[in-house]
Amino acid sequence: HTSLEGDQPTLQLGITDYKTYLGTNLSHAWSHLDQSNLASPLGNAAIVETTDEQIVLLKRSGNVGECPHTVVMPGGHPEPEMVGIRTMADWNDKLNNNDDEEDADWSKDIANELFDSMLREVVEETGIPRNKLGNILCIGFTRRVLNHRPDIIFYIPCNISSDGVKAMYAAGPEHKSESTELILMRRNDFVKRVIEEDAINMRGCHRGGVELYRR
Repeated sequence: HTSLEGDQPTLQLGITDYKTYLGTNLSHAWSHLDQSNLASPLGNAAIVETTDEQIVLLKRSGNVGECPHTVVMPGGHPEPEMVGIRTMADWNDKLNNNDDEEDADWSKDIANELFDSMLREVVEETGIPRNKLGNILCIGFTRRVLNHRPDIIFYIPCNISSDGVKAMYAAGPEHKSESTELILMRRNDFVKRVIEEDAINMRGCHRGGVELYRR
């Protein structure tokens, strides 16, 4: 859930797993489930823009469990393990913690993970080194109409050219098996083809991210 306190967004996050997500949001009967029954893991996606104003996109492999053969921005999801949640017992311990100072530190760690996880995904999926990525900016949140999965959307300038990105992808990023093709598109053409022409097979939460970028 998101809400606004003043001009700052507040996120209320829980925990889930991929099996539960498959059985709820990705179930054929997802629309008949109450909202409280949906797993709705928070995904992330980044509009990565090169020095020559090209947007970095990926064609997903047919071997992935979700949205195969679609065109996407680099993305994935934050990792609970990075903030000390490896088991349900860990989660329950955090929920039962009454130390306000420790809770504030944990909230800060979670906020940092939302940004750090996005940078990791870009590095792992494209091969662009982290030191070539500029200041990361959160530009908003989206949610799919189909199955209601939410995404946090970022903008990240890349300090290399599109040719440099091509070379790094060709060298083989860590998660190369998740995609079959790197696509680079001039930013004006990118917005036009996704939003105005509906000419790209892109999942809804990412399409919403393109609209945030356009605005």
